[in-house]
Amino acid sequence: MNILLKWYKAIPVRGVKDKNAIYCVTQMLEESKNIHIVISPEGTRKKVIKWNKGFYYIANKANVPIAVVYLDYQKKEIGLKGVINSNENIKSIMQQINVMYENVMAKHPENFSLETNR
Repeated sequence: MNILLKWYKAIPVRGVKDKNAIYCVTQMLEESKNIHIVISPEGTRKKVIKWNKGFYYIANKANVPIAVVYLDYQKKEIGLKGVINSNENIKSIMQQINVMYENVMAKHPENFSLETNR
């Protein structure tokens, strides 16, 4: 994955010292006409019960859609589940994302959980 990210000139956002990642990414979106931001909402390799909502706040602040993509390890496919154009309330967005991920098999399914605040 690192090779692919370097090929596409990916910029790591996590760990930017003394800066707010949401503000930094929103500023990058505002300054560029051709940029895509890819974020893993869980943001970790261990099981989490509550997802980090930074992706929602970035999309809302920058007024951009949320593209829900997936990596299905069982089917060996990558794809787009859908695009959420409305940055309505966060609970509605999370419900839509939960539905999109219901039949996707993670690499380590024991560590994957849908957002529990449905």
